[in-house]
Amino acid sequence: MGNAMKKRVLIAAGGTGGHLFPAQQLYVMLKGEADVLFAGGQLGSSPFFEKEKIPFKEIAARPLKKGFFFAALKGFWQSYKLIRSFKPDLIVGFGSYHVFPILLAAAFFRKKLVLFEANSTLGKVNRLFRPLAAFVAFQFPTVDNGTLVPWLPWKKCQERVKSVEAKKMYGLDPEEKVILVFGGSQGASFLNETAPQAIAEMQEKCQVIHLAGPKDAERVRKEYKKLGIKAVVKPFEKEMAYAYSCADLALCRSGAGTVAELIRSELPSLLVPYPYATDNHQKKNGEYLRDLGAARLIEQKEADSKRLVQELNALMDEREEKKIVLRKTNSETPQRTHLAEIILRML
Repeated sequence: MGNAMKKRVLIAAGGTGGHLFPAQQLYVMLKGEADVLFAGGQLGSSPFFEKEKIPFKEIAARPLKKGFFFAALKGFWQSYKLIRSFKPDLIVGFGSYHVFPILLAAAFFRKKLVLFEANSTLGKVNRLFRPLAAFVAFQFPTVDNGTLVPWLPWKKCQERVKSVEAKKMYGLDPEEKVILVFGGSQGASFLNETAPQAIAEMQEKCQVIHLAGPKDAERVRKEYKKLGIKAVVKPFEKEMAYAYSCADLALCRSGAGTVAELIRSELPSLLVPYPYATDNHQKKNGEYLRDLGAARLIEQKEADSKRLVQELNALMDEREEKKIVLRKTNSETPQRTHLAEIILRML
């Protein structure tokens, strides 16, 4: 399976975009230097996985509820056979129940294991396998006993785009402020419902880029039109660098990838954490950015239209101060060693 002269790396990832996006970026960075194979639960059906470009093996996995043990047993057997045939020199785990059977098989074979944690606290699967890992990497400086790697995204092509150029691409007025609204890979029907009216009531007139997901995009587009707000509404955006460059502030969730990208793009934000995230990790991610002085945070249960208007107005007034904090935090990124470099040294 591939060039016998090259070392072999098995990347274990699945689930939400928060797990799959960094794992796929790592694949791109390693594939020229090693034989790399992807494995995880539900990869074939995931809208976030580039199945046409990346070689992968589907592994059975289920969350800790009815059907877990059967799926874990089946997934372990699939992983056992995969590791025996592929013979990886190193396995990289990106957390979530989608990779539990693979990491269990890795432990059985005593394979060299590297874990990456995107969030500000270790998830259940990473906590479980941490004692067996040769190395633990993370991006938030709130996880103990590991090594910091650069903030996401890791793609080298994620260059900063000039704001004027980005606004031109979207057909927006270069002189008017822009608010970017989006919900991350899990979406945000709550933001789709509340953001248009709140933005309409702000002190300063603003334009909007709103990434509403495929189900709500048309309805949200009509709502902005009814309110007389110039808005670009899309189901999703592949070129997020343009959206970030356009924006003066963001109204969004606080997934690990989102928080990292806000730091990378130095964009002040009002964070509304997804309230049903495992171990409430979105709130913890958001609190990290809020405590730095780089964002405002409000829990969804408190985020009625009136409160959202107050928070957005305050953020607009504070945005220059917050940009300074974000710039300082972002400047630390080049001092961190990339996960791909660490893995290549370990092979």
